[in-house]
Amino acid sequence: MIYIAGATSFLGQRILIRLAERGEKARCLARSMEARQKLEKARRNFPDNIEIAGGNLLSSDSLIYGLKDIEKAIYVVRLEYYGYVKNFIEALKRCNVGRALFISSTTVLLPSDIKVKEDKIRSEEYIKNSGLDYTILRPSMIYGADGDNNFSKMLRFIRKKRFFVVFGSGENMIQPVYVEDVANAVTSVLENSKTIKKTYELAGRYPLKYNDMLKTVRAKTNLPFRIIRLPIEVSKFAVSIYKQIMKKSDLDADQIERMKIDKAYPYTEAATDFGYSPVSFEEGIEKEISELEL
Repeated sequence: MIYIAGATSFLGQRILIRLAERGEKARCLARSMEARQKLEKARRNFPDNIEIAGGNLLSSDSLIYGLKDIEKAIYVVRLEYYGYVKNFIEALKRCNVGRALFISSTTVLLPSDIKVKEDKIRSEEYIKNSGLDYTILRPSMIYGADGDNNFSKMLRFIRKKRFFVVFGSGENMIQPVYVEDVANAVTSVLENSKTIKKTYELAGRYPLKYNDMLKTVRAKTNLPFRIIRLPIEVSKFAVSIYKQIMKKSDLDADQIERMKIDKAYPYTEAATDFGYSPVSFEEGIEKEISELEL
């Protein structure tokens, strides 16, 4: 049986369903009533494949009961929460669960120094020194369905407002990865001993310029929308003023600054070791648009 922490997250839900479809049995951590309700909904379709266990990553003791008779574990919780990672690994070791897969992100490869990057790297180092038969997967920006917090929001905004703001020139490279490709990678890695004690980047089939991404979105949605370009420094100033007025914003100056950075990631090792073969952005975004019924 496989244990999943983070099974109710955007990616976690896809991993859970993929495992159940393959006939695997999974026991999922539920730390709240909301999480339990989400898992119960998934369980209706796979009553023999999904179990729910209480517990909390704030305490390794609370995880012990749920880890009984577990062979492998998947951690889909944000890796920057270092304390959670430590508690999870401690519980795995106490229950003699040796094989574990952790989801990180390509944020750790960014050239800029940001706290979330430092925290993720700290957690990765702890995993590597844990003595577990670990694998770390670092997906780039994940998209592909409602709730991805990236393209689903952008697509709905464009449909409603008929414009989109680009911070900077839009000539920076991006390589977003389709959620099902990441879920497939997880199932492949768990079965492959070549991946033990290794770290892999996961990205889309090929990189493309941010501007070309917008052209693809325009073509696939058939929505005419205006693109408004703002220089990076102007954007940072505007966001700082907005935050002062509204006291809340999904954007900050650091995020805008990172719009200048190319985010393209080779995945040769993943392709070699476990046959990773992702779809292109054109294919992936078309599937997302269809799922969102846009």
